[in-house]
Amino acid sequence: MKKIWPGLFLLASCQASADSLSDMIAAGKADLQLRPRYEFVQQDGKPNNANAYTLRTLLGYSLKPEAGFGGTIQFINVSALGAEHFNSTLNGHTAYPVVADPGVSAVNQAFLSYGGMPRTNLKLGRQIIILDNSRWIGNVDFRQNMQTFDAFSIENSSLKNTKFFVSRIARVKGSYANFQSPVGYNLQHVKADILHASFTPFKQTTLTAYEYFYQDESFPQGSPSNISSATPGLRVDGSIGEGLRILYTAEYAKQRGYAGGHSGMDARYELIGGGAAYGKLYARLDYETLGSNSTGTYGLQTPLATKHIFNGWADMFLMTPGKGLKDLFATLGGKAGPLDMVAMVHDYRADFDSTHYGSEWDLSASHAFTSHLSGSLIYADYRAKDGAGAFFPGTAAPNVNTKKMWLTLLYRY
Repeated sequence: MKKIWPGLFLLASCQASADSLSDMIAAGKADLQLRPRYEFVQQDGKPNNANAYTLRTLLGYSLKPEAGFGGTIQFINVSALGAEHFNSTLNGHTAYPVVADPGVSAVNQAFLSYGGMPRTNLKLGRQIIILDNSRWIGNVDFRQNMQTFDAFSIENSSLKNTKFFVSRIARVKGSYANFQSPVGYNLQHVKADILHASFTPFKQTTLTAYEYFYQDESFPQGSPSNISSATPGLRVDGSIGEGLRILYTAEYAKQRGYAGGHSGMDARYELIGGGAAYGKLYARLDYETLGSNSTGTYGLQTPLATKHIFNGWADMFLMTPGKGLKDLFATLGGKAGPLDMVAMVHDYRADFDSTHYGSEWDLSASHAFTSHLSGSLIYADYRAKDGAGAFFPGTAAPNVNTKKMWLTLLYRY
């Protein structure tokens, strides 16, 4: 990738004169986001509750495209507001529960783009990549230090109702970096190849096929901590009807060891669900399985995903236990006066045996005050069952009662 950068810059300079470059800058667009947040965490086994006041600032600028060429740069700063009464994973405050938002100043995005070919867009550099529902590839936007990728990506929609996306990822910024501390701060070297195709055969239905090759360079090849994997899968998602709509989703994937991933990797992913929607009100029931191998020592992992929005907002299952995870959950959402409301109930069990990890209920309320300012209040309550107080199998995460609450404002300019 380092060899590609100079060539692309040279190509851009040949295509655009100094005057046109000045026009691209002068007619560009600035972007500013301010997101102050209060996060509360109460967790069994910790003598103190976490009370985290943080601010995320995003400041960026995008060039006006010229002859198909464009570019974006964006900076991120995450700062604590006042004393740090929480464990950021960097500050050493281990008497508090973790709030994975350590202070950081970094380049969040910096990429060149080219859209001069028909129905094709290319990007090179640090960028956001979100595919489907973020189950496998996402930007972890919920955390103050979001996830971005150093990558080369191609998106093409030449075929009718079809989109192809291909990418090579070289580094991951601001991720959990394969669950290594400090959480939310690492710049992780990987080799990840993303192959993704989606097809809309008719209105309100999307068929997706994908394969994700993930090579982790943080651990020795073959070690139990190396989760290098290849994951092919298929997904269908859609609805039927106009007024009263029937919702449906089904997905299946198989994960195996790849490029040094340890030999015990062999797990499936399954999702089946559906429900109904009318206007802005919807209800659905879903059953998701992150499978285990035949010995109960490896659970399917999603290292590049936006994990917070799956398997409960209390973030108890950011790393799948060795015995796998079965999550049966019901969702109810819609408008309640001026508020957008979502309520969820989860029941968690192991895939390998009958272990009942626990249950959780989640509630959120959000509102857009103006076109620039919005806010949300979110609550999560996890209750441990079998093995309460012990660590989830194969992880360093304790299975303990946990309550979390977030109060967030977001200003966009």
